Amino acid sequence: MSKPSDNLGGLNKIWAVPPSDIIVSRFSAEIISSENIIELYCTPETMQFTEDNETVHGSVSYDTEITAVIPKDCQENASLIDHLSGKKWIVIFQNENEQFKVSGTNDIPHRYGGKFDSGKAISDRSGHEISFHSTQLRKAITILNPF
Repeated sequence: MSKPSDNLGGLNKIWAVPPSDIIVSRFSAEIISSENIIELYCTPETMQFTEDNETVHGSVSYDTEITAVIPKDCQENASLIDHLSGKKWIVIFQNENEQFKVSGTNDIPHRYGGKFDSGKAISDRSGHEISFHSTQLRKAITILNPF
């Protein structure tokens, strides 16, 4: 039995957007400026989006995380990681079913986190393991192609 083409796992692309360059409402997102949007090249099959539902004191929240690996240890990637670090981001991603989603809001953007791993063996994956994480009050929204 073959897997349906409209139920593929994983992500295809990830973009990091400064909260000042996008307006996220309950059902839509409007890009104000594309000048500072960063399209991240990530190793295929390392990109993932998780959204865990939590109920605390009767309120629902979502522990949300986007993870991926940016391959290779080079100056260009080091500069990119430095630019992402210590800042807050709203993340747009396209899943393997070609649907776009926005995660994070202007009030609660994601924090960037990451680490570098060289691997132990020649066959190991070398690169920057990145993540964007936050606890959201609502789920990520599906949008039309914003680009």
